[in-house]
Order: sequence, then C-alpha cells, then structure tokens
Amino acid sequence: MNKTLYIDQEALATLSLLKEGLLLPVDKLMNKSESMQVNATRLYKGTTFPFSLVLAPSGKRNEIVLKSLKKNDKIVLMCDGKVCGSLVCDEVFEIDKDERVKLIYGTNNPAHPGVVNTYKRLGNYAICGDFDVLFEDIKTHKADLQQAIDNVEARSISAIMLSGKPFHRIHERLIRTALVKNDLIVIFLLKPYTDDSLSFATRLKTVKYFCDNFLPKDKVVLIPLENTYIFGGFNEIILNSIVANNYGCTELIIGKEKAGIGAFYQDKCFSSIIDTIVGIDIKIEIMSNFVYCDKCSTLVSTNACPHGSHHHIQYNSDSIMELFYLGIIPPAILVRKEISSIILSDLYPERTERLAKIHQQLSLNSGILDDFESKNFYESLMNLYQTSSLT
Repeated sequence: MNKTLYIDQEALATLSLLKEGLLLPVDKLMNKSESMQVNATRLYKGTTFPFSLVLAPSGKRNEIVLKSLKKNDKIVLMCDGKVCGSLVCDEVFEIDKDERVKLIYGTNNPAHPGVVNTYKRLGNYAICGDFDVLFEDIKTHKADLQQAIDNVEARSISAIMLSGKPFHRIHERLIRTALVKNDLIVIFLLKPYTDDSLSFATRLKTVKYFCDNFLPKDKVVLIPLENTYIFGGFNEIILNSIVANNYGCTELIIGKEKAGIGAFYQDKCFSSIIDTIVGIDIKIEIMSNFVYCDKCSTLVSTNACPHGSHHHIQYNSDSIMELFYLGIIPPAILVRKEISSIILSDLYPERTERLAKIHQQLSLNSGILDDFESKNFYESLMNLYQTSSLT
C-alpha cells in the first residue's frame, strides 16, 4: 500500500518549477551528498545555485512516514486534500533546519517574516527520488511564451520581475525602455504564497490592463511566476536569473534600488551579488533610478537630471500603497488613473452603491443609464482633479 506525504501549494509549485526544467542545471531533488556539497560551495554542476533543493515537509504525520520509508517505496503526494503527484523514494536524510534557513535568507532571526514562515513549513527530514506532479499552469506559460517567440522570431528577449504592488509609472518606464531594444519582453508577475491586502488577482488585473491597452500585443508576454520561499532573501536575483534563463530570456532587467543586489566592497571596488554568479547564460542589466522631477515635469533618470533631489519625487511603493489603504487616489504622475481605479475598486467593494450616487452628480454623462462600476467613479474623479482652468 502506498504511503502519503502532505505538502502545501508552495512545495507543489516549487516541485513543478523543478520538473518543468526552470531550475536547470538542477533537474531533481538533491540527495544528502549533493545537498551538503551545494550548501558548502553554492555551486551545482559548476553553476551558481544558492542552496540545496530538497523536499522536507513539516508535521508529525509526515515525519513518521519519512522515517519509515525504504528505497523504491512509492509515495502519494497530497495537497489541499487532493492527490497532486507521486514520488519513488531514493533516500531519506536528516537536515539542519537552522543552516537551511540561513542559506535562504542570510539570517535565522525570527524578526524576519520569511524566516518564521519557512521554519513553520520545514520538517526535520528530506526525501529525494523521481517524482511527478499535477500542476498545469507552468506548462501553459511555457507554451504561450514559445508561441510568442516563434511569432516574432525573437532573438533578444528581456525579462522583468514585478510584484506589482502597486504597478506604477516606473514599471511602465522600465518596460517601455526594454521594448526599444528587444524583440520581446516577458513580464514575470510574482505570485505570493502569503496573505496580502492587495490580492494577486488585482495585481494581475492592473498589469494586464496596461499590457492590453498601452503595449504592442505581439511583443509582450505576461507570465505569473510562482514566488515560493526559494526566491526569498538575498538569493532572489540568482533564482530569478536561473528561471528567466530557462524560460529562454537573454536578459534580466532589474531596478537600481532592487532589494537583494547586495553591494559590497572587495578588491578596492564595489561589487554585488550579480558579480558572484557563475554559469548562468543571461545578461543582467541594472537600470537607472527614476524619479519625477518637478522642474523637468516628467519622469527622469537621476543620472540625466541636473536638478537636485529637492525637486525629485521618489516612487516608494509602500507610500503609494498607504494612499490606497487610506482610500486616496495617488496623483497620476505616480500611478495611471485607470490602474488606481482598479485597485481602489477591488480594495473597497462595499463602497459601490454610495459611489454610484456621487458619480451621477459629479460626472458628465449622455443621459443614458449604463451599468455602474466603482472604477468609473475613480476615473471621473481623477479627471476633475486634472481640470486646470480653476487651479
């Protein structure tokens, strides 16, 4: 009789990334010897890989099963009450949870939210062996991207990783800049596995709106990327590079302020974690820091603007989100009005009836009654904000 291991969606997504070849050169769960070597050298088959890739599900029930397994035993994988795959046991071995957490995040301080979550879902024993999983999303994304590459015969393919919290004007500029010099742009929208007040569905809606309405459709592909725990901490850029490369991208674009670049001083010059990457065949381009300059009256690179920082408005995502949480529409120089409308409508669905009455009084209309959506109100309000004759 087959034994059962219970895994969560995060583990299932990671196994699917592995199975679909998006973590190459790693193409399997590592055994004890391989795990120890990778943890010590941060290399796998001569290529940078920041830590061992293992399956170590938490829970007493899982630990009992793992300790009972013998080589070639077949295990059923369950996720959220459904069979999601199977695994043939090759080896079960004990892991050092503290070491693993430190390798992922650079710390095991419980004040770090990623550390706490990873400890909760990490067991004491890991298993390796051949496996199969049911997770069709990634296969679909790979096929869609390959079709787009074939359609335009793309040779230069640039990847941009976004959380989209929120999707603002700097993101638009980065994407447009990349479009100028590449055949195809792949926007990877990071799909979180922790609860968030701005849902992934809303983030996807905003980025898709921009792509559908303001970009050439044959040059842009939007792909949700399973942003599992392995992408946490200071290894994020390394894993992003590996995944983008295995999707077929030739370049990864990141912002200058991107967390995880990890600048340090070595051999009398500044370096970053990017300079430590070995064997990943992808160009990593760090874009300039963009700001809004009230003298230039537009978005500018800090490298190309002669005006001081007292003329610059920074695009701080946390501050912009605070405006949304307070129910305030950010200025259009920060976030496109249509994007703001989508976000506020999703954050405050209970306002719809009240907003409909205000919308009827404040907005221009043809006299024809249309179905009201709360985003219509926010767009109309932004139009009033931008009326200049009385300001």
